[in-house]
Amino acid sequence: MYPLTGNALKKAVQRFDSRVKTFMDDGLSYAEAYELADKLFVRDHHEPHDDRRLCYECENYNSKRKTCPKYTDNFGKPQSPLKFTLQRCIDFILKGKK
Repeated sequence: MYPLTGNALKKAVQRFDSRVKTFMDDGLSYAEAYELADKLFVRDHHEPHDDRRLCYECENYNSKRKTCPKYTDNFGKPQSPLKFTLQRCIDFILKGKK
């Protein structure tokens, strides 16, 4: 664990605020969005070995349709994944790393 200062702190606060807004825009209450953004903050800055991710962070997640082509029903139709749940997915591709 290390303290954030200067630019790192500013970026972390901006990312936190952006996440809260994104989660609220997608249906969470302020309290739920804040709690989830806080979990991600802790994961990102204090638990470097935590490899769980949200669907929002994945290249496969279609934010307009709110589906994932890797998360399908028995007929191969894309379904709505557990987008607000930290999880490990074998098909995860971090956005911007493709």
